Amino acid sequence: MLLQRIRAAVAVGVVASITMSCEPAGTLGGSSGRANDYLVARQALETGNYSLAIQRYERMLSFTGEAAGRIRLEYAHSLLRAGRFDDAIEVSDELVAAHSGSLRASALAIRGTARHQRAREFMAQGQRAPEARALLQAARADLGQFLNSHPALDAAGAMAARAQLIEVDLRDAG
Repeated sequence: MLLQRIRAAVAVGVVASITMSCEPAGTLGGSSGRANDYLVARQALETGNYSLAIQRYERMLSFTGEAAGRIRLEYAHSLLRAGRFDDAIEVSDELVAAHSGSLRASALAIRGTARHQRAREFMAQGQRAPEARALLQAARADLGQFLNSHPALDAAGAMAARAQLIEVDLRDAG
């Protein structure tokens, strides 16, 4: 149980560093309310107040311009950290489809992690196949693309370690 918590904490930490290392969000422009919402959301995400982070990021989802992708990425990360794996997958799907570069790679890491965690929930409930297996295979594909396209974003090796855990979980899922 302790090892499982440590693994989860390390992986989530790496996803946080990946999120922070992608292209800059740029200026939020407009009113100081926008900048304030962003600062509150970012601080809440970094300090573990995920419900506040989600609430503030949701207020900013209508933003357009260069900051919009980054805001959605951080929103997806907040959903992941809050254990809302299906929602994190949905938001990450949109980012993967609409972006390239490190933003897309970071979205793949978030989506792969969310899929893996959702599969683990199924497995913990005794549901080993077919939903868990499909999620694990999709998580493997996401992390494989992430690791192949932007290996420098996994400097600590946590996503590579998660990919290995996924292989173990796939064997356990039958």
